Amino acid sequence: MEPILDETCLIPCPSVVPAKRVLRLAKLLQALDSLGAPRVLRSVRDAADRDLADGRGLRAWCFDRGTDRDAGRLLASRLASQPFVDGERGLFAAAEGSRVAEAAVEGRRVFGLGLAAMTDGVATRLVSANLSNASSVKVQLLFVDEDGEQTQSSAVLCLLDAADVDTHRALLQHKVDQSVRDGQTLLHRVGELFPRLLMGDTARTQIGALTGTEPVFGQVLRHLRVLNHAAVEWAAGTSFSPSGISFSVESQATLDDGKLGPMRDFPTPEGFAHERWSLHTKMTGGNGARLYFRGVRREGAGFVLIGYCGDHLPTVRYR
Repeated sequence: MEPILDETCLIPCPSVVPAKRVLRLAKLLQALDSLGAPRVLRSVRDAADRDLADGRGLRAWCFDRGTDRDAGRLLASRLASQPFVDGERGLFAAAEGSRVAEAAVEGRRVFGLGLAAMTDGVATRLVSANLSNASSVKVQLLFVDEDGEQTQSSAVLCLLDAADVDTHRALLQHKVDQSVRDGQTLLHRVGELFPRLLMGDTARTQIGALTGTEPVFGQVLRHLRVLNHAAVEWAAGTSFSPSGISFSVESQATLDDGKLGPMRDFPTPEGFAHERWSLHTKMTGGNGARLYFRGVRREGAGFVLIGYCGDHLPTVRYR
């Protein structure tokens, strides 16, 4: 789920200063970042230069002295992301495929909202006097192919600030999860999705091999998300104890067993001392998958090491 900028909001608004509009949009993007959304802002090619006030576009206002410095630079960096929505090789054209498509809102042609409508995406907007919170916008789609014309109508969720992300958190999290098609996608985006998780080589190999069709794939995502959130919330001086998932420690008899114990000696992420892995979450479906983890602290922050994600290993009770 890549955030898409609705270009129809790139117009002057005398009652809301551009600096405030930039800040609200930047905070919205940061809130989406916290869900694991890709750190881009898809936009039309000229989005950065459309007049917002005094003949200056979004790019100029991002670097204005009156604009929050961090917010301006974050938004400017996202606007530079390519490919753009419009153009012959843009994202809208890619979504068209072999058809010819046109998208409109109340008779006005749109590209950002059109892309969101065709891809079940989410749009973002600059706040203005007549836009104060999230809204659902109806987009009319016209497709033309060898079989003739087809029309469709699709509702697109448009977000204006971080509060909208909280309001629609469940839906947005679902869209982010849907965009993680398989294990390779998860590994490619792990820094965005789960920035507090560090994976050992065995875990990376196992997760990378997931096709996305496994009964436990959705549970893997959920368990990793819970562990990442627990790392963020982990207070110094307390024990690491994630809530919302089932986990346990390996029995000492299993850890000390000459054959079974070494089966828990998974590679540890670089920079951390090796320990025989014991803590593990429990997933249902398949062969009773387990995810072995360990909470660690580094430079005052909490992180979680992931050592194994696979089938239930034998124990002294169940060989």
